[in-house]
Amino acid sequence: MREKQWPLLLVALALIALTTVPAFADPVVTAGPSIGDRYTTTSISGEAWAWVAGSWVVSSASLQLIVQVTAVEFNNIIFRTLSGTIRFDGKVYNMVADGWRGDYNRVSKTCVYQGLMIAPNGARAFFTISGHDTSDTQQGTYMRMWSTFRDENAVLWRFDLQAYRFKLNQKLIVNLQTFLLSSPF
Repeated sequence: MREKQWPLLLVALALIALTTVPAFADPVVTAGPSIGDRYTTTSISGEAWAWVAGSWVVSSASLQLIVQVTAVEFNNIIFRTLSGTIRFDGKVYNMVADGWRGDYNRVSKTCVYQGLMIAPNGARAFFTISGHDTSDTQQGTYMRMWSTFRDENAVLWRFDLQAYRFKLNQKLIVNLQTFLLSSPF
């Protein structure tokens, strides 16, 4: 009877190994974020809408952020935004990196980014983006993000974005900087 249980035991151990080894390979599970780590958040899809002159205006929307971890606490990760853009309604809003900050709560898996934006006409506006994690992968995290924003014409826009966040490794950053510096564009 015991000889018949060995194959079943080996199959059970193999299944346990297949499910636990990938978790230990994930840098978020093993090492977690450290001060100085850089992450990027980029939108996969997004929409912005506003009530303008009696009708709804709907536009595609996109977001690109690069942040750097400045503090790692038990429940929170504090970061500053190094660069970023938000695009909607045919306009590009650039972030004033010095004024941007953010917080990620590990328990609720929510985040808040806030800071100044420069509108295409040079006007400054304050922007707050909230989000929550929807699905973790070994390489990063899918997120849903939302915001309201009053543009330079005092129009109140609402945003809904699907985004992806992942850690930038130092080799990738150096390669990107080298490429950008040598690019003829």
